[in-house]
Amino acid sequence: MEKVLHTLNTKLIAADKHQDLINKYKTLCTDEERIVFTLNVMLEYNIIPQACGDIKDAKESEKLREQGNKLFVSTPLKNYTCVDALKLYTKSIAYAPYPSEQLALAYANRSAVLMKLHKYELCIQDIDRALALTYPDNLRAKLCVRKVECLNALKHPRMEDAIKEAQYWLEKMSSDDINRKRLSEKLNNTKHNLASQKLKKQNIIKQPPLPKIKTRNIEVPCASDAVTIKYNEEYGRHIVATRKIRPGEVIAVEKPYSLILTPDNIHTHCSNCLEVSWANIPCEHCTYAMYCSEECKAMEWKKYHDVECRVFPSMLKMNFVKLDLFSLRLAIQAVREATNIQELRKELKEVDSCVASRTKGFSKDGTFPSDKYRSLLGLVTNTEKRSVQDLFRRSLDASFILYFVATCTNIFGNPLSKDLSVLIKNADVTFVGSLILRHQQMIPSNIHSFSEECGLEAVERGAAAMPFSSLINHSCNPNILRHSRSKYVIIYAIYPIEEGEQLYDIYTQHYAITPKAVRQKKLLKQYYFKCNCLPCQEDWPLYYNLKSFRNLVKKEEDKNRIRHVLRKFNRYVDIATEGNISDKHIVDDLLKMIEVLYELVPMPSTEMNDVVETLKRVYDLNGNRFEIPEL
Repeated sequence: MEKVLHTLNTKLIAADKHQDLINKYKTLCTDEERIVFTLNVMLEYNIIPQACGDIKDAKESEKLREQGNKLFVSTPLKNYTCVDALKLYTKSIAYAPYPSEQLALAYANRSAVLMKLHKYELCIQDIDRALALTYPDNLRAKLCVRKVECLNALKHPRMEDAIKEAQYWLEKMSSDDINRKRLSEKLNNTKHNLASQKLKKQNIIKQPPLPKIKTRNIEVPCASDAVTIKYNEEYGRHIVATRKIRPGEVIAVEKPYSLILTPDNIHTHCSNCLEVSWANIPCEHCTYAMYCSEECKAMEWKKYHDVECRVFPSMLKMNFVKLDLFSLRLAIQAVREATNIQELRKELKEVDSCVASRTKGFSKDGTFPSDKYRSLLGLVTNTEKRSVQDLFRRSLDASFILYFVATCTNIFGNPLSKDLSVLIKNADVTFVGSLILRHQQMIPSNIHSFSEECGLEAVERGAAAMPFSSLINHSCNPNILRHSRSKYVIIYAIYPIEEGEQLYDIYTQHYAITPKAVRQKKLLKQYYFKCNCLPCQEDWPLYYNLKSFRNLVKKEEDKNRIRHVLRKFNRYVDIATEGNISDKHIVDDLLKMIEVLYELVPMPSTEMNDVVETLKRVYDLNGNRFEIPEL
C-alpha cells in the first residue's frame, strides 16, 4: 500500500490537487461519505486494485520442502531446529495443489519430524494423509515402517495390520533398492522389541476449568455484579467497583466477539480455534489459512473464510497488517449476523444517534453482551481526533479491501463489476466499506492481545474483539489483569479495590519498565489521551530504582509481618520460572502477599512489583501455552 499511496501522491502533486483533496476530505462527516470520496479519487486517478496474492504452486511447495529437508538433516539436531523444519514442511503443505504428489510428499516429510518430536498420533495422521494421495509406490514402505514404529510406541492394537501393510510394500520394492534392506531390518527390530519399546511421555498440560463468577451482572452477562458501567466527561465510559473487591476475585470471563490469529502463527496454530497445532491441514484454495482438523476448517469456511479466502492473500501480498485483516473479518461477521444489510444500516444509525453515552451499543433488552456486533458499534473510534492524513490513509486501505471483497467474493450475492463507477453507486457496497473503515479506526483503541506463554515470556497468539474489556480505562499500574484461555479471556483483580474505585487495565508498557515520557507519547499517539494515572502524576521510578519495603516501612513489627508472608516467595519464583505450577497453594499465597504489601508498604515498591509479576506468570501458565517438545 505504500507504493499505492506514493503513486497517488505523485499524481495529485503533478495535477496540483493535493491541497484541494485535503480541503474536500475535511468537509466529510460520515465514514460512508469518506468511502465514496476515496473510491472517486481512485477512479479519477486510475488507482485500481489488482488481485496479487500467492496461489497454490507445486514448485514453491517443492522448494519449501527441500529447505525443510536441509534443516532436518542438520547436525546436531535440536528441538527448535525440528520445529523450524516442521514449519517449512507445513508451509510446503499450504502451497501444494490439492490433490497432488507434492502435497503427499510434504505430509510424509512432516511425519518424520512429528515422530522425532514424539508426536506419534499426529505422525500417523500425516502418514495416512500422504498414503491417501498420489504418494510414490517406491516410497510407501518407508512410511509404513514409520507407522509401525509409531503404533508400537503407542501400544496400539492395529499393529498387526500395519506390519502386514509394511511387509507388502517392502516386497514391492526393487531388490536393487539400497533402502529395502535397511527398512526390513528396522521393521524386524520393531517386531522383536514390541514388549520392550517404551513410549516417551508427552508433557500434555491441560487448562483448569474456567473460574466461576459468583453473581452475574444484570447489564453485562460476562461480568460480576461487583462492577458497573459509569460515564462522565472526564473518563468517558469506565468500570467502577460496586463493593470492595479482593485480589484474585474474578471480574469477568469474556468470550471475544471475534478472534483472529497473528499471521506469523499460521503454520503452528489453527486459524479457526487458535490452538497450537503441530500437524495443520490447509485450506484447499488459498495458502493463508490452516487448521487443526476438518471440523475447524469447515467451521471457519462457514463463518467467514469463504470470503477471506479470496481476499486475504492479496491483502498480505500488499503488506496489509493484522488490523486490516481484522477490519474485514468484523465486517463479514456483522453482515452475517444481521438479517440483511438494511437492518444492519438501521442498527448502526440507532447506535450513532444514541444520546445516552453510558448505554451506547446496549441491546434493546438493556444488556451489553459480548456476542453481539451492536456492542462493538458502541466503542470509540476517535474519528474527530484523527488527522486528515491518518483518516484518508485508513479510507484508502478500507476502499482497497472493499474492492477486493465486492469483485472477488459472493458477500453481495455474486462478484460485482470491477468498474469503480458502478461500485460507487451501489449503496450496499459503500455501506459495508464504511463498516470496514469504522473498524480501521476502532481497532487501535479497543482490540486486545490474545496471548500465550512461550518460554519465559508472554507472546501474542492473536487479537481479540471484546466489548466489555474495551470499556476499562488505562493505568500504568493497573489494578486488574487479563489472562488468556482457550476461547476466553479472564479478568482478575490484582490489588484490593474499594467501592466506587475505578478499575484499570494497561494499554502499553508498565511504569517499571518504560519511562513516563515514552509511555505518554505512545498513549497520546494511539489512544489520543494524556495519561494522568498515579505513576504518571508522581513519576514513579523504573524497576531498578524502586525501593524495598525495608526502606519504606518504619515499624519493625510491620517488617516482621511482611518477612513472614514473603517467606516462600523465592521458591515460588523458581517454580514459576520452571513452569511447573502443581502446588495448588501458590496463587492463594501470592494473593496474601499482595494484600499485606498493599496494606503496609507505600507504592511503589520492589516487592509488590515482583509479587504481581510472579502472580501474572502463574495465572498465565494455567492458560494458553506454546511448548516446544523435547527430543
